[in-house]
Amino acid sequence: MKLSKKEIEEAYLARLESETRQPETEEQRKLAKERRARINKLSYESLRKQGFYEAAERLGGK
Repeated sequence: MKLSKKEIEEAYLARLESETRQPETEEQRKLAKERRARINKLSYESLRKQGFYEAAERLGGK
């Protein structure tokens, strides 16, 4: 399954936002952690599908 352009764009924007703004409240920290986990999962799956197993393992894959 290949990621759609929209999914890639959402992941990119979420990563950009999470790197440029520091969370201020506990809820924001929780959301940021969930967002980073989702981005890492999408990155891992994409790298595995493309055959980049070593890079995928560095992202915490199984």
